[in-house]
Amino acid sequence: MESNLLLAATLSIFNYISTPVAVMYEQPKEGSEIVSQAYYSEPINIIEEAADGWVKIQTSVDNYQGWTKMNGISQKESTFPFDPSRDTVFVNRCSAHVYHVEDTVYGPIMTLPFESRLTLLSPPADTESRWLKIGLLDGREAYIQRGDVAFKKNLLSRNEMCLLSLRFLDLPYTWGGRTSFGYDCSGFTQMLYRQMGVYLPRDAKDQIRWEGFTAIPLEKLQPGDLIFFGRTEEKITHVAMFIGGDRIIHPTVRENAPYLRISRLSDEAWNGLGDIKYRAARTLKAQPML
Repeated sequence: MESNLLLAATLSIFNYISTPVAVMYEQPKEGSEIVSQAYYSEPINIIEEAADGWVKIQTSVDNYQGWTKMNGISQKESTFPFDPSRDTVFVNRCSAHVYHVEDTVYGPIMTLPFESRLTLLSPPADTESRWLKIGLLDGREAYIQRGDVAFKKNLLSRNEMCLLSLRFLDLPYTWGGRTSFGYDCSGFTQMLYRQMGVYLPRDAKDQIRWEGFTAIPLEKLQPGDLIFFGRTEEKITHVAMFIGGDRIIHPTVRENAPYLRISRLSDEAWNGLGDIKYRAARTLKAQPML
């Protein structure tokens, strides 16, 4: 197995997630604790192999590691897009169906989450039509509807990022979730900040210590700042994003409402007087350059 990894490294093989969502486990077996996820077209590194098709991967965006199945990974000899003469499109909705023909009546062959990237095969003259021909990582040609994708992934301002966050309301809370099929708290804030070109660590306990943040009093919060909750600063268990007017947006299971929603800092569950005693806020030291 080690020889296979060495051969791949020698040949400069590039690895990409080819399933809509790849679940990452703590151990190479189903039933092990979930640690994170990777999403379609995301570049990853394979760092170890085990029996029964299990591989330990590391996500390129945040260097997070976990075990997943090799059959959800596509290996290429060049970086994405594989044909430099082709453009790419990005899924810009919570979920987007991909079809084998230009018709919905036969059902989708795949449903992809937000941020998934696809090779555009349609000629430039067709990019305003309803259907776009796209290339999948497994080599298949398929079709996606124009309204489900964006041709450019422009970096967002803080205000634009806050508006974007509202599009994900009511998604189910998902432990280890990093996709628009369901986020956990830190996966959600990480995704939102990525839209501004800011790359946060994966977990809330590491986000609060990230060098790009500085502490800020809660009374000086601005929309887009993050608030961390826990027993102490060393035992952070939750993160949410402030969106103004005493409101925070976050995926959580508390209050018997296990979905992504808006809460108020003055609510009993979040005001520091309940069982979560510690609250701290962080803001960016420098604003993203747009």
